[in-house]
Amino acid sequence: MIMDLYKKGIFALLIMGLIVSCDDTISPEDESSVGTGLTEITFSSFEATTGPDENGVEDGTYMTVKPLAIGVTSYDVDFGNGGSLVTIEPGGSASYDYPNEVEEVIYTITVTAKSDEGLESITKTEDVTVIHEVAAVTSAPDSPTEGLEEVLYIYSNGIENDGSFISYRYKAAGVDFTKGAAQQGEVTMESGNKVMQYSRLSEQVAASIQLDEIIVADAFESGIAATHLRLDVHSDFAVGINKLKVTLVNGDTEYVFNQDLVDGEWVSLDLDLDTDFSAPVVQFDEIKFELGTEGMANDAATLNVDNVYLHKPITSVILNGDFDAKTDHWRFTTFTDGTTTPFGSSSDGSWTNYDESDNGSKTAGAKWSASQSGGSLQSSDSRYAYQALNLLPNTDYVLEYEYTIKSDEADDPIGGRSIVGLVLDDHYIDGADAVANISSNLGNHVGTIAEGKFSDTRGTLVQLQFTTNDSGEVAVMFYAVTPVDAWIDNVKVYQD
Repeated sequence: MIMDLYKKGIFALLIMGLIVSCDDTISPEDESSVGTGLTEITFSSFEATTGPDENGVEDGTYMTVKPLAIGVTSYDVDFGNGGSLVTIEPGGSASYDYPNEVEEVIYTITVTAKSDEGLESITKTEDVTVIHEVAAVTSAPDSPTEGLEEVLYIYSNGIENDGSFISYRYKAAGVDFTKGAAQQGEVTMESGNKVMQYSRLSEQVAASIQLDEIIVADAFESGIAATHLRLDVHSDFAVGINKLKVTLVNGDTEYVFNQDLVDGEWVSLDLDLDTDFSAPVVQFDEIKFELGTEGMANDAATLNVDNVYLHKPITSVILNGDFDAKTDHWRFTTFTDGTTTPFGSSSDGSWTNYDESDNGSKTAGAKWSASQSGGSLQSSDSRYAYQALNLLPNTDYVLEYEYTIKSDEADDPIGGRSIVGLVLDDHYIDGADAVANISSNLGNHVGTIAEGKFSDTRGTLVQLQFTTNDSGEVAVMFYAVTPVDAWIDNVKVYQD
């Protein structure tokens, strides 16, 4: 009887042993049990999770491994990156901060459960994907100040004005921000301003902005050159680069500029295309950003970029004075409670070409209709043509143009129908400010001859003399006060 009970007890222990050995569900409180009857380590699993590092920084690369087994006295953890094994006790965990040079890498983590009681070690492995998250930039550069008509933009939100952005009008064609080997991303600030981020930069890995070929001498249109390349750049040295190499590429020709950055601060570069690069820039179809010579790249090696554009100076020459390019170069940057559209484009311009030769038929011109009139007919739809000039200070000049006004019967405003041309005593961003200061002008002409559309015999020539101010910063402006259509054409400014 006693022998039978003994045999039954042995059988019960064997059944319980099988249950413990086969069941991989282990409670942490049982982890280090080494009681009588254990014949092998039962290794349930290990967890591998990412989280903040010892400094509280969470970028996806700080991995913590926590194993769970019965019958163990220690674990060896290999994080799969060629480093030394990490030995931990039961109930403990091991952490490792993976390198940040690459955006995404798969590592194999190996954990070996070991026993000092003579039980055979058990090893488990798991592949983990480590994705390094780039730290987002938290600041943006100051708003650009160049006007809408002076910029050919590649990357920019435009000019910040009263809490919003005024977009630039002229954009480079074929822009692609993703062609380089560097990691590319974009961060949107609370203001709505967007900043480009390029990471993993080195002397071998470059960021690249590719675009349709730009010929500097004709960047804006034939004969209208860009003189400068604007760039706003920023890097936090702990996660970025301290030296920047900017290269404009045209086939095998490279134009190089090097810049030392300032830790954690935006640096605004206004690069003269003729003198600041390794040679005068003629044309290019790529902008490259790389780590500069002898520079240091840390962590994600991130460069933040904003406001990439070509610009030209305000000059002494009227642009698009023949209106062949429609409204180009004739707009205010903004117009409070109004429109920046300067006029209606028309094919009913002068029969005389800009070089004063006879065209034999009508050319392009600028047109105003009754609903677009200003002055005493001012409304939110009124249109004003504006162009800033930098002339010689205190010098005599002439503003020349032709105009016509329809002769159709209509209810004329007080003073009659007219086309007004004037020279403003300053530059203006907001058209509303210019209109408010119309009386502060250096000269004006109110044209009232209404004989009909331009023809081979019709068109009134105006030659308005004026003297510039002490700065030479002036602007020409045109508007109509008319119940019928009116036109101007062939606008020029020259020294008297």
